[in-house]
Parts: sequence; C-alpha cells; structure tokens
Amino acid sequence: MSGRFSMISILVLAIMSMSLLVNCSSSDEEPDEVTLQINWVHEAEFVGYYVADAKGFYDDENINITIAEGGPGIQARLYMLDGSADFAIAAVSEHRDLVAAGEPAVAVMTAFQIPPLVMFSLTDSGIREPKDMVGKRVGIKNNYWRDVAHEMLTNAGIDPSEIVEVEVEVGAQELLYSREVDVWMGFATSEPIEAQVQGYEVTNIYAADYGVGGYEGLLLVNQATIDQNPDMIGRFVRACQKGWQYAVEHSDEAAEILALWQPDKSVEFQQLAVRAAIPLVDTPQALIGWIDADRWKQLMGDAYSESMPGYTMEYMESVE
Repeated sequence: MSGRFSMISILVLAIMSMSLLVNCSSSDEEPDEVTLQINWVHEAEFVGYYVADAKGFYDDENINITIAEGGPGIQARLYMLDGSADFAIAAVSEHRDLVAAGEPAVAVMTAFQIPPLVMFSLTDSGIREPKDMVGKRVGIKNNYWRDVAHEMLTNAGIDPSEIVEVEVEVGAQELLYSREVDVWMGFATSEPIEAQVQGYEVTNIYAADYGVGGYEGLLLVNQATIDQNPDMIGRFVRACQKGWQYAVEHSDEAAEILALWQPDKSVEFQQLAVRAAIPLVDTPQALIGWIDADRWKQLMGDAYSESMPGYTMEYMESVE
C-alpha cells in the first residue's frame, strides 16, 4: 500500500513540477521592446498612448513601450520605414503618399475619426465661416497648412486668392492676439486651447465641415513587422485602443497623465485639450480606432490598390 502511495505521490509531484515549469516559462518570457515614434511634440493628440502606458495596458500585453517625441523636421513615418521605430503616427495625407509610392507602410488603427484641423479666429472678429475670411489676413505656417486653407476655401466656394496670406512662424500665435493676423490655423486640441487659457474667446472652423482631411493620427507599421511578428502587433493595437477608450471615459485623469508628458502646460490646459479631442475620437459611427473600408478607399483615391491597400483591420477586430 505504501509503495503504491509513494508511486502516486511521485507522479503527482512530477506533474506539478512540469506545470510550474511551464508557468514560470510563460511568465518569464521577455517582453517585446517596442518604439512608437509620434509625429509632433508631446500633446493631447497622442493622449491615448500615454494613458495606455500609465495604466499598464502595454505591460498587460508583455510590451515595453518607448514613445519617442517628434517635432519640426522629424518625419515619423520614415523612422518606421527604416526600422528605427516599430510604429509611427502619420497624417492621412502623408500616408497616402506612401501608399502611392508603394512603400510597405500599413495603417492598423486611427486615433481621430474626425480630423482636428481648424482655422480659428477671435470671436469678436465676426469670422465664423470661410466666406468671412475674404480680405482677411490668414497666418500660414507652412505648405501643409496652406494646402488645408486652400482646400477648405475652395470647397466653400471661395477663391483662395481672396484671402491675404501672411507667412508666420510656428508658435507665433501672439500675432492673432495683437490683431496682426485675423485667422490662425492648428489642431483643435492645441492652438485654440492656448488662446482660451489666455482669456480669449475663439471660434473654430473645422476642416472636416468642408470636406478636408480624413482619418488623422494613423498608427503605421511596416509590412515586414506584420510578416515577422503579427502577434505583437495585435497585442500593441489592443493596448492602444484600451488607452484611447480609457482617456475618453476618464478625461480628467487622462489630462493629469498628459501633463506629465507636457509639463509646460497647465492641468487646466490639458483638461480642455482632452475634452476637445473626445468627440473627434469617439463618434457614434465607429469603434474607437476603426478604419472603414469604403471611407479608406475614398481617402486614398488613385493611390488605392486592392493588392496594397495600405491598411488592415485584422488587429482591431480582436478588440471589437
């Protein structure tokens, strides 16, 4: 009897040991080191990624995240293409150029369903729509914003030559406050908020209301990374989507997290910025992060091809 008991005990212990080894192996698996290159300085348009980091959503997916800051002259998408970063944030117009050129860039989610691009004025100027800009001075920071302004005006039936273009520097928004220009351009989550916290009432004219822009804040990955490590991409996208969802549902907490990344702005500024982002990120028409096939084809235009569409929702499907 004791011999039989001993044999059973040994068998049970062996099974338990094997189980422990398997569990230890799983829990001790080295996390993926992942770099996300953003396409501007730290601010509210990236808040979902900061929240995902702070709340441990990347850790939950066995990912160590590095969020690399962008800025003037940094083309985030090129870092993804050359392997310096695993993921990059890009505007839809930037990605359309990559798709047209046949580059192996693939969008796996989007932050903004509605583009945050705005032209805005001091409310007491009476400028509320594009027709009110005729004869007015519009601050133009670079060719990108010039194209946005021209397309908005054209779509509104206004000849762009009817405005007065004033070449301005990034960050020279005091020109609006001093009335040296009548209209400024920027992201709804940034420049208009800066005016508000300085005590100015502003009126935003959204580019989307005039058919300009599309998905913004696209999360891009190299096709080679998809081929080599699709599981990591699925886990990363899942963590990012959770971060954006949490930011939408806990905006003030998200603002406090954002303030850690952008400490030169007040928590009040960040609260207003996150609140401005929410209706552009979370819309009734789509799951947060989702890219619709028909809308994508429309945005890509002649650049689109069935063989290399430049996007996939395979990884977002796991978070529906």
